[in-house]
Amino acid sequence: MWRRRRIMDEIEALEREIDRMFEEVLYGKPMWDPTMGCFEPLTYLDELEDKIIVTVDLPYVRKEDITLDVTPDSLRIEAKMDRPVRYDRWGTVQRRCEFRGFKKEVKLPGEVVPEASKARFKDGYLIIELPKKATRHKIEVE
Repeated sequence: MWRRRRIMDEIEALEREIDRMFEEVLYGKPMWDPTMGCFEPLTYLDELEDKIIVTVDLPYVRKEDITLDVTPDSLRIEAKMDRPVRYDRWGTVQRRCEFRGFKKEVKLPGEVVPEASKARFKDGYLIIELPKKATRHKIEVE
């Protein structure tokens, strides 16, 4: 009995891998990861002269469940949903799937100052302002 269960687990793992490979080949990198139970949120990046603004769509998320990690050249966003989203039929091989959060890493187009970054969350939208690292600095002559 135990051996039969293990074989079925291996077959299911193989089905998931085949699903992932088909989705990557047909559609590019998928915006979801059913093994981790997370979506990749829709994101819009706007580069201004002095800052980079990243807008992220995070439905079913509370402010206190958002985690941001900023480095000079990247931004990692993780958020837990207040209720999971379930699909009874998912992927090429139909199976049940549940998503519990969002995860995304954004490569920034220029260096920023992580310590001076600000974020606000309202109506399911997260707006992150990342001031660019100054490449020029004026010096006053004494």
